[in-house]
Amino acid sequence: MASAEQQLAQLKQAELLVKQDPTHYPTIIPAVLALTVQQDRSLRRWIANFLTDTFASRSLETQIKEDLATVSVDPLRTLIEDVDDVVLKSSILCSSLIYPLLFRRM
Repeated sequence: MASAEQQLAQLKQAELLVKQDPTHYPTIIPAVLALTVQQDRSLRRWIANFLTDTFASRSLETQIKEDLATVSVDPLRTLIEDVDDVVLKSSILCSSLIYPLLFRRM
């Protein structure tokens, strides 16, 4: 298994990829969400910030955001339970961004 530093380096490369081409978000987000169970603080901070940036992005279509929001709820709940203030702050902000997307689906 890759170290937290290696995972973070790979995630940063993925971030550059989605910034260049937002169509990669649906492929990358599930891999990012799977890492929310990791205990490394810097990794969890990055994930929480990345999710917030994802749902705040204007380059990502609303329909895709809605799809991604539905799979992000449980991992986001895991992040909200984190004791780190930075992770908690970003997770709460991200939750406020996905709230309207989730209820648009209902």
